[in-house]
Amino acid sequence: MATDFDSLLPELAEFSIPDVPFKVVDPTGLPDDTRKAFDNFLSGTTLPQAFCVYSHDYSQFCKLVRNGEINIS
Repeated sequence: MATDFDSLLPELAEFSIPDVPFKVVDPTGLPDDTRKAFDNFLSGTTLPQAFCVYSHDYSQFCKLVRNGEINIS
């Protein structure tokens, strides 16, 4: 069965926050299983996970999911 990456890993709009050096995204609308896997992936990062995360972190997460290195169940 093929994985529907488009529904598991939706595109998130990037935005800027003052005094934050990188673009961020809002992961709060991710599907529940994706959000749980992403939260585990982010454990130990310095940017608050509650309202935004670095865009490059989400991109890296998506790459690892597509490569099969992270499984979303």
